[in-house]
Amino acid sequence: MEIFVCKGYSGQIYRVNVNEHMIIEEIIPVIAESLGFYSSNEDRIGMYNLTRDWEYFPQDTLLSRGTFAGDLIILADGGGCHKNE
Repeated sequence: MEIFVCKGYSGQIYRVNVNEHMIIEEIIPVIAESLGFYSSNEDRIGMYNLTRDWEYFPQDTLLSRGTFAGDLIILADGGGCHKNE
């Protein structure tokens, strides 16, 4: 699946092909490495879907959360981008 990933804090947007069946805790390091996104603690890197307005959790897959090709996702250090409800 092709998604757009915004590299947290820099605002740069990349087109990334990912396996939509991988769980998020496995896909984050793959995406981070492809973007050159480095963190002192990989467990703190989180993903948030800006197109659909939701946070991904470690055991989610892109498909299980309803992600579609072309969605814009932010990858940021901090463990998550929590939405206030």
